[in-house]
Amino acid sequence: MRKVVADGKFPIGLGGEHLVSLAPIKVMAEKYPDLVIVHIDAHTDLREEMEGEQLSHSAIIRRALDYVKPENVYQFGIRSGLKEEFQFARENLHLYKFGVIEPLEACLEELKGRPVYVTYDIDAIDPAFAPGTGTAEPGGITSAEALQSIYMLSQLNVVGFDLVEVAPVLDPSERTQILASKMIREVILTMVK
Repeated sequence: MRKVVADGKFPIGLGGEHLVSLAPIKVMAEKYPDLVIVHIDAHTDLREEMEGEQLSHSAIIRRALDYVKPENVYQFGIRSGLKEEFQFARENLHLYKFGVIEPLEACLEELKGRPVYVTYDIDAIDPAFAPGTGTAEPGGITSAEALQSIYMLSQLNVVGFDLVEVAPVLDPSERTQILASKMIREVILTMVK
């Protein structure tokens, strides 16, 4: 990741496990000390640990706070987490529960000009549109809203992007994979300069 960034390339991460976001976040924070994380997800991902493991998909944003100031983390679409995670988010981060489009639109002006790393968990999208994920959570955004959020984010100085928690084996219809591919295509077309 350091080589990718040193070469001036735009990192795009793809996952499975949301933990794959940690390395690019760390490297981008080294390059941009005022890095902003835009986290679009169904879950808070703020646990200290899960089943004794601090390095877990449910702790990725908590681990990212080792490199990024809490006030530089913006969470959208969140609709699941522990009580303690929600309390921590309300007290330390910018937490926008349930919605993505309206709160993101409200934040665009304050985020303009700042270096932004986007970590996008496919489970932010309702399982009716993207069932191929390990922790599907009803009540998410539509596939159209997911694409709209990418177009909105492209107005910002996005310095890196990842799309995670895509699990093709859990979606024989291939809806999730098709949507994930379309999202990455739109990121390449709109964000990579």
